[in-house]
Amino acid sequence: MKIKNLILVFLLFAAVQMTAQDEKKYTTYIVKSGETLRSIAKKVGCKYREIKNLNPDVDKKRPPVNTTLVIPNKNYGKLVIKDLKPVKNEIYYLVEPGNTFFSIAKKYNVPILALKEANPITSEGLKPGMRLRIPSQDEFTIKPKASKLKLYEVKKGDTKWNIASKNEISVAELERINPTIKKALKVGDKIWIPATENISEDDLVVDESLFIYHVVQQGEGLFRIAVMYDTTQEKIKEMNPEATKKLRTGMLLKIPAKKKDKFLTHKVVKGDNFFNLTHRYEVSEADLLALNPNLDEGIKLGMLLKIKPILVMSTPKLEKNLLIDSISYSRPIQVSFLMPLKLNKKVANSKKDKQLRNISTDFYMGAEIAIDSLRKQGLQVQTHVYDTENNPTVLYNILQYPELQKSDIIIGPFFMGNAKRVAEELPNTPIFTPSNKNTYNSNSNLIKASVTETEITNSLTYYLKEKHQQEKIIIIPDTLITNITKANRIKQLLLEQDSIKDITIIAPTRNKKKPDQVYMDKKNLQKSIKKNGKTWVILVSDIKIISSDIVNTYGVLAKDNKIQLFTTKVFDSFEHIDYQMLGNLSWSFPTTQFTDLSNNSVANFKRKYNSKNYTQPSKYSFTGFDITYDSLIRFNLSDDFTEGLEAGISTRLSQKFDYQTINNSYNNKGVLMITFNKDLDYTLLE
Repeated sequence: MKIKNLILVFLLFAAVQMTAQDEKKYTTYIVKSGETLRSIAKKVGCKYREIKNLNPDVDKKRPPVNTTLVIPNKNYGKLVIKDLKPVKNEIYYLVEPGNTFFSIAKKYNVPILALKEANPITSEGLKPGMRLRIPSQDEFTIKPKASKLKLYEVKKGDTKWNIASKNEISVAELERINPTIKKALKVGDKIWIPATENISEDDLVVDESLFIYHVVQQGEGLFRIAVMYDTTQEKIKEMNPEATKKLRTGMLLKIPAKKKDKFLTHKVVKGDNFFNLTHRYEVSEADLLALNPNLDEGIKLGMLLKIKPILVMSTPKLEKNLLIDSISYSRPIQVSFLMPLKLNKKVANSKKDKQLRNISTDFYMGAEIAIDSLRKQGLQVQTHVYDTENNPTVLYNILQYPELQKSDIIIGPFFMGNAKRVAEELPNTPIFTPSNKNTYNSNSNLIKASVTETEITNSLTYYLKEKHQQEKIIIIPDTLITNITKANRIKQLLLEQDSIKDITIIAPTRNKKKPDQVYMDKKNLQKSIKKNGKTWVILVSDIKIISSDIVNTYGVLAKDNKIQLFTTKVFDSFEHIDYQMLGNLSWSFPTTQFTDLSNNSVANFKRKYNSKNYTQPSKYSFTGFDITYDSLIRFNLSDDFTEGLEAGISTRLSQKFDYQTINNSYNNKGVLMITFNKDLDYTLLE
């Protein structure tokens, strides 16, 4: 029955078809000589900004010839029926269940990247019934001259398919360049492969063990990739002469790798295939093929695969305040605030409503100080404030306002669900939401300006891995499931570091007579420390009695031993904690907000705030100032707001901003590490 249905579908496709581009909101356009994004926008009948936002990695004034651009589909939503006439020399393939890019590319002897570029509709993966165009050899074949070849020494596990795919040519082209390799390759053979014009004599034979591959993701630049792999932009450029500041999404880069680098491995079990492996480990097929040359013959049971490198440095070593606050020029900026002000007191009488009103009001009063400051520096800003009431109906009505639709930038809404809705309705407008909810977001224009709790925990492990020097590590969770899970995750992340071999977890003890009561066994705690070295204690607890036991016991021991206490967050209350003991332990923790009262900028803000509002600023006032000031500075840096987001790290009055991409959307990962010293004062750790 299924086969019959497939045949009927195929016959329907052969007779008439609603074209793939008409079913999609976007289609593609191939850049021709002399064209710019503005001339293309005029030609295809859409706005320049639409093309620019859809292709952030393409040079706006001089897009490379033959670049495939994503453009709005004018026929979206229209039923366009046309005869399916075969095009001369073009081959099409109907995707079947179980097909992968690898299997289709191998079947037609084309590079995987060429297949993907010829079919932009596959950006979200293959689906049965998809109609793929198989690119012709002329589209992807490099026709090298003698000056554009270099020698390559065949390594163990190399095959023709593997070498051809890495160099983005077909096996047929590789054989044409090397007429003597019609038979199988042998280790040590030297063959010609495509090279750049400026290849040097020293580079004629490449040692494959000295680099790994990285597939460029949307929005990635050389700087961020260099940080990810603990290398430099110059070294990447040396290995990839074609790499420029604006990298092409899907581009395959060689990354310098140390021989001691370890890899995350996976043993193939029944049911494994390219699809589930790439999704489980968040890698591409190209990555797997590059690290595992034997995969050209397919995935087989029992195979031990290299998935991706486990880097020695897991935390980016970024310089502080890379973002330069420059307002050398300014264009008029329309900024709108969408906040649950709850000004309609008839429907806002609950305790929660009043709390929301206070938070929103404090946030906006802080934002006003930021805007006043930026205007004095020459920024041209016009503001509009809308009360969403945290009501979907009210928000819907606001979204119809022409003034809002003309906004260059929107700050808010405060709740993630509302923020997603605004981002979808206004896809070309950057939306900065203060929400810190760890929810999935795929909207490229929705920017999460606040750090999630998960990222706060991760930042602690990054810090510890970077600073670790043979300290003994002890993790102590309480009995809550969430904290036990968090403790196990911290242990797992820390063990990824080569220098960390063992971690001790000490669980609380239950009272035998009253099982609902728990306490820490002090003898166990005393025995756990490293007598002739340093001990790190990581406390993951929300139970006061456990926190108190840990601080008091290790605080006394810290007088004669080197012990440092870390927590995943600041204590909710200090009533049960001895401050002196916290000082003895150099208590340290990650946080998203830290206000240095001795800082002149902080003192100036408090003075202005008090003068204008006759009250002292709350933490929400500082948040309003920081997010507004930072967002507008970044937006003003470039016509393309993504360039501002990638300009670097900034530290404002109380918050740090380090925007990185997750699921094609930008998230703030700026976490601060704070320590409580023996002088009973908080200081910022570097």
